[in-house]
Amino acid sequence: MPLDVAIAAIEKYGDGLKEVIPSTMGEPLLYSQFDNLLDFCRGKGVRLNLTTNGTFPGKWKTDSGMELLLCSCSDIKISALAFEENVNLNKAQWKLNVERLLNCRRMLESQGMRDLSSVSLQVTLHGKNVSEAAGLLHWAEAVGVHRIKWNPVVFLSVAPPSLVAEYGLKEGDVEILRETLTSTKLKCGGSLYFPQNPAGSTADGAAGECPFDGEIWILPDGSEQKCPNPERRFGNPDAPAAQCAHCFMKYPERSEYRSRP
Repeated sequence: MPLDVAIAAIEKYGDGLKEVIPSTMGEPLLYSQFDNLLDFCRGKGVRLNLTTNGTFPGKWKTDSGMELLLCSCSDIKISALAFEENVNLNKAQWKLNVERLLNCRRMLESQGMRDLSSVSLQVTLHGKNVSEAAGLLHWAEAVGVHRIKWNPVVFLSVAPPSLVAEYGLKEGDVEILRETLTSTKLKCGGSLYFPQNPAGSTADGAAGECPFDGEIWILPDGSEQKCPNPERRFGNPDAPAAQCAHCFMKYPERSEYRSRP
């Protein structure tokens, strides 16, 4: 995306803008204009809500780089997909990077800094990693992560059956994970905890509340979308999953966080 497109969108919404979320269609910290985007948002007093794969390339792996992110973001979500197969980062290094970010945050706090970014994990639960989820939760609790977003894998209607068979969750997995992935030490949220009514509807069949009503997606050409449902853009826009009443992202009550009593 050209920087001027991003700046125009930020200026368009002005004082009504709460935060800017750099796209997770790629690694935001590798965006050639990320420094300029960050500087512009800081000048406007707008925080970034950043999702990164945890590699922290270039200067972002240094203490000063991490401190800049912590002072400029509302939340830094680190995706656990980064250490899975076909990605050039092992799990041990990924964990070290998360721990270093948390240590930088604690150092800033010890210096009297406040209003720092939270540090979260984002985990896509699928058939190949569900056995590791509990261990990841326990590690996150031990090192001081603030939140984990657990999102069960979702497939487009055009996905090959072989892909669904390889990565799909087994029947009953979601309910088991919902009951076991709870914590008294950090917040657990994400689509794992969305009510599982058929087609994302309420008990009487009506569409539930959309959690994205206040968000707008700016595409690289400057056009806008108000719905992030990937089925509409990358799948079959005529499929039932692309329609609001059947959207898996709609749910009747926003009970975002789950904790064990």
